[in-house]
Amino acid sequence: MKVLKIIVLLFLYSLSVRAQTQEDIEDVLKLQIETTTIDSVKIPLLLQLAEHVYKFDVDEARAITLKAKKIIDDTDVNSLYYQKQKAKMYQILADCDQLQDNILTSLAHVQKAIDIATAIHDSISLRKSYRIRGSLSIKNKDTIKGKEYYKKSVEIGKSIHDSVGIADSYIYLGVLSYHENKGKDSVAYYMNLSKKYDHSLENMIHTDVNLASFYIFDQDYEKARKMYESLIEPHKKLKNYLGLSNCYLNLGNVYAFLNQKEKSLQALDSAIAYAKILGNKDFLESQYLSRRNINLYFKDYKAAIQDFEMYKIYYDSINDLQEAKRFTELELNHQFDKEKEIAAIELKNEQSKKTLYIILFLVAVVAAIIGLILLRKNNKQRLQLAKNQIEMKEVEKLKADLALANREKELKKVVIENSITEEVLNKTLDDIKEIITFENEKERKRALKSLSASLLSEKKSKSTISNTQNYLDEVSMDFKVQLDTHFSTLKPREKELLCMMKLGLSTSEISKLFNTTIASIKSSRYRIRKKLGLNSDDDIIQYIESKKNYSV
Repeated sequence: MKVLKIIVLLFLYSLSVRAQTQEDIEDVLKLQIETTTIDSVKIPLLLQLAEHVYKFDVDEARAITLKAKKIIDDTDVNSLYYQKQKAKMYQILADCDQLQDNILTSLAHVQKAIDIATAIHDSISLRKSYRIRGSLSIKNKDTIKGKEYYKKSVEIGKSIHDSVGIADSYIYLGVLSYHENKGKDSVAYYMNLSKKYDHSLENMIHTDVNLASFYIFDQDYEKARKMYESLIEPHKKLKNYLGLSNCYLNLGNVYAFLNQKEKSLQALDSAIAYAKILGNKDFLESQYLSRRNINLYFKDYKAAIQDFEMYKIYYDSINDLQEAKRFTELELNHQFDKEKEIAAIELKNEQSKKTLYIILFLVAVVAAIIGLILLRKNNKQRLQLAKNQIEMKEVEKLKADLALANREKELKKVVIENSITEEVLNKTLDDIKEIITFENEKERKRALKSLSASLLSEKKSKSTISNTQNYLDEVSMDFKVQLDTHFSTLKPREKELLCMMKLGLSTSEISKLFNTTIASIKSSRYRIRKKLGLNSDDDIIQYIESKKNYSV
């Protein structure tokens, strides 16, 4: 029996999975599952129970996980919480398939877990998925990829400070390092790193199982025996059948080195029994090989042949070249699908970019056209505004000139009136002086009465002129300017008449104001209508205001 061969087997199958510390946890979880009716609560309980059970009953663990899967599949919710539960579900299914050497289905499940964890950025789930993926690569004899996935698992664990996950991955790296013939020092290095990150009892047992193999390497079989024997009860207490099967396998080999045949075979039989409970063909293949080697070592050839036949059965089942080929094809197909999906997304993105560029170009062109139109329109509006402003200034200037002329006319009238008043006053004084010289009393009285009547007539005429001017002052300047600007053919008296009409005075009121007859006013209005070309029914004032922009 070669020592190196045995040690390699010890390392390859020394991996154990942690279990819960409470023996009654299974019953507690089952009770909680039965009493809850809320799916979001029941799913994690089912998955927790499956994680606990699969260490000693893989088939039951798979059945429990599939119950959780059915609930998840029937749920129409796609929240982050359910996505995390789905990733955990696929991890457990992958572990179950891996323990029973269903490598292809295990790969399919763990790839789904990786895809989900990547999509939702769940680093904890991704770390564990990479660790499972690394184990599958090792089983498929691809140690390079296995190591890559283990290192990815460690790096993620460090980034999220997951000490338990880091410790777990370091144990796998230690086993892999020994498998790559890097010697016991590298294994011890990784085991110590694992203990540094996780001080729990489960991790101590896990690392001690691996470290015990160093005693075999150093041929210190007594120390190895004591350590493996001390690990049996903790595994039984935790119901960790995978760890138990591994311990009994290693202990059987140690007993063989110590020439204790019966104890060696008993330990191997216990290892085989627990491996059969788990349905782990990988373990059974190595255990029957160890049993065959032990019987051969003790020269029990008949038993050795029987053990070798059993070994061949399990060896052929787990070393199926076609299955390995299918594993590689499945792996490549998944990678190809991912690359194809990425390429499709990139193509879609490029098409979207081109479409976006075209849209932006068209928008820019339309914006430029609209900008030019608005600019041109704005320029036209500015020109029109400038033109209107010039016209308005001209109109305002014209109004000011007309107002000034009108004021000048009024001032002249006032001056003339004042001159007339002064003339009347001087004439009156001359008349009074002349009357005083009359010696005849009757002639003097007659002259005074005549002077008084003349003054009264002058006063009445003056009052009429003053009243007319008062009314004219009430008329808006715009109306006066419009008459002077657009109706220059009208006489001043006719314009005054129109101003009185603008104020709404009746014909009778205007006749009194102008100190003339009603017939005279009507005659004046008739002449105005003739000049303006209006009928008798037409409103003169309305016509004048409507012809604001046209001259007559």
